[in-house]
Amino acid sequence: MATAALIVAILALLVAFLTMRRATGLQERLEQTTSQLYEVRSTMSRANETFENKLNDIRLQMRRQAGEAIFNPSMTIADAMSVHPRVTEVLANFHLGGCSHCTVSDVDTIEGACQTYGIDQAALMNALNGLVSGGSGGTAGPAAGAKMLDAVASDTKASDTKASDTKVSNVKVSF
Repeated sequence: MATAALIVAILALLVAFLTMRRATGLQERLEQTTSQLYEVRSTMSRANETFENKLNDIRLQMRRQAGEAIFNPSMTIADAMSVHPRVTEVLANFHLGGCSHCTVSDVDTIEGACQTYGIDQAALMNALNGLVSGGSGGTAGPAAGAKMLDAVASDTKASDTKASDTKVSNVKVSF
């Protein structure tokens, strides 16, 4: 009887060992699959960002060809930001969304934000339209801020060519 119990115990240990090896193998496969999934998600995010940028460029070109105003006072801040990637810099030059004291909601209109914060609407519109007409944009705001943002943008472009994954996420300028 003791021999039979010993054989059963050895078989149970063998089954447990094989089960652990199988579980370890499955865990490794799960980790590999998870890693691949993250890589695919990252690639899809980059592709989506590229697609959105190209789509915005096409929309901008269509508006130009149709002779439509690119920026108008009745458009929301969110709509304006979707037109050009540097709109946030121009708004920051005019103290709209550049710091915690100058917050502006995405659902506010350009006109409403100008009225609320006492911003020269014509100067802001000229700066925004300067972005799409090939100008530097934002030059009507405080000169020091515009020069600093242009320097940061050129540094960012230079560093993007060296390391495409490195980006400047947030630039705050105080006056």
